[in-house]
Amino acid sequence: MDERPGGLLYRCSGVDFVVFGSTGSAPGTFTQMAFEVDDIEGNYPSKGARGERGAWFRDSEGNLLGVGEPVR
Repeated sequence: MDERPGGLLYRCSGVDFVVFGSTGSAPGTFTQMAFEVDDIEGNYPSKGARGERGAWFRDSEGNLLGVGEPVR
């Protein structure tokens, strides 16, 4: 769909995701995957971060995942 600094934006069945190159190793110490949501306050504890509200957690393999709501 689009090239971004360090990554590619994909759109599949109405869902957008960005793939970035990583210098980390699995399980990474940086966010491995992030999801955009419409109402983070209703579902996750949050904190401010670079123009969005977000929450992070680890999956069963220890990968760091993020959930974020853009601040418009």
